[in-house]
Amino acid sequence: MLCSNCGIKDANFHYKQVNGGKFTEIHLCTECARELGYIKDNESFFNIGSIFGDFFSVPKTVSSSPASLKCPSCSTSFDSVRRTGFLGCDKCYEVFAQPIEAMLAKIQPSTVHKGKLSGADGKKIERENTIRNLKEELKRAIIDENYEQAAVIRDKIKEYEKREDENNG
Repeated sequence: MLCSNCGIKDANFHYKQVNGGKFTEIHLCTECARELGYIKDNESFFNIGSIFGDFFSVPKTVSSSPASLKCPSCSTSFDSVRRTGFLGCDKCYEVFAQPIEAMLAKIQPSTVHKGKLSGADGKKIERENTIRNLKEELKRAIIDENYEQAAVIRDKIKEYEKREDENNG
């Protein structure tokens, strides 16, 4: 499971909360958990005092969550975006990118398009996605110390990148 904040690293910190009958579940990598205030900088990952001390409380950064975000250009709040589903201006896409991505991840299986793509751009995007997926496989193979498989995957990546260079050149 990927981190619900950065969407890049594997989630190894899982936070569940029931507040007013509403269930919230967050999955974060260690860096994002530390960045969002779930883990203190000088604290180890499994601090028993912290677990019991913070068990029933909400971390401080959650109160300044995306709901309090406002677009500097049009003053639309994220709370308004969440209620209406409408953004106020083109800057809103940049300001609310992470919370919108997290919202989408909760309501659909993926935030990356996996359907059919058409035209030259579709083929380019498909190649880029394939290369990205192969690089993830390569990382896993190296972590698992499966170097033979890693070499095969590395060669596939080079082949795809070579094709991409030929198509661009």
